[in-house]
Amino acid sequence: MHLIAALLFLLTQIFLCVGTAQAVEPIAVAAIFSMSGIASSHNAPLVSMVQLAASEINQNGGVLGRPLELILLDNQSTTIGSSLAAEKACQLGVSAVIGAHWSSHSLAIAPVLQKHGVPMITPASTHPAVTQVGNFIFRVCFVDSSQGYAMARFAREQLNVRKAAVLRNLDETYCMALADYFRDALAQTGGEVLLDRGYRGKAVDFSDIIEEMRRLPLDAVYLPGYTRDSGLLIKQAVSKGIKTVFLGGDAWDEIHTVAGSSLDGSYQSAPWHPSVPFPLSRHLQEIHWNKFGEGITNTSAPLAYDALMLLVDAITRAGSSDRIRIRDALAATVDFKGATGSISFDKDRDPLHKDIIILKYGRSGSQYFTTLKY
Repeated sequence: MHLIAALLFLLTQIFLCVGTAQAVEPIAVAAIFSMSGIASSHNAPLVSMVQLAASEINQNGGVLGRPLELILLDNQSTTIGSSLAAEKACQLGVSAVIGAHWSSHSLAIAPVLQKHGVPMITPASTHPAVTQVGNFIFRVCFVDSSQGYAMARFAREQLNVRKAAVLRNLDETYCMALADYFRDALAQTGGEVLLDRGYRGKAVDFSDIIEEMRRLPLDAVYLPGYTRDSGLLIKQAVSKGIKTVFLGGDAWDEIHTVAGSSLDGSYQSAPWHPSVPFPLSRHLQEIHWNKFGEGITNTSAPLAYDALMLLVDAITRAGSSDRIRIRDALAATVDFKGATGSISFDKDRDPLHKDIIILKYGRSGSQYFTTLKY
């Protein structure tokens, strides 16, 4: 009799343990970013931001009463590495993926995740083709067609730019597309591109391009590259006497660390700035300061925070970690309040009417200049 009672007690404990384990099984989400290679320094602030979001989520009880498990996967700054990271995420059985940052990397990730039915939210890949891959692919940033058009209109209407040069990083899909959108929009608004020139992404000497610029009556140079290449080109151009306005896209981010005072008088389109009047932006800046002891300097980083917070909101509304139910909840998102503004998705899973912030560089770094809506 005592043996039977002991066995019953043991079985009861086993069932209780199994039930408890199932109740606290985490919801796994992968974050695919560049943690090595040429894009790693540019991606690092977004990695820190998605980790900050995950920490806040778990401190507040997780999601659906379960902890959030954030799995970081390195795409090694390559398209092949991005595809492999996406395959790894699928093998791990994650409920969704946050990433990537660069459009070329997201364009490699998206087909893999679409094939396996894994929801993906890219924080900052602005190339229009990313979400066109399929119905599991979302983004929280504006698209390049809007960004290029907005900067061209700004250049013509507020800076009176009539003659411009367009310089593009030939190795990055994002740079090529954004350059095309600006060039076409400038022509539509009565401007003229006198020089449309490409360079390699790893270039360090831009003397030949600068000499071509010197011979032209340019009002502005549009340079939709990344922090390192754009910063080096601007610094060399200014040091060699080029006096014109430089204009850039959202991938400039922390360009001041490379170009320094050569940036003075330049303008950039961006998704966020500390001065934007969104309530969640102030909250994010506060918890970022408490965690890292410094302000947010990368204007794309808050998008990573919004991406994970939006995903958790969708999982909560879905009431499940099931991928299809999460996708459906994401698609139904209306007026989600993020640090970078309100997010509602259109039929292509792109945010509707996303604000485009224009920053101006001066002695004190980048300052909020104006907000454009297109």
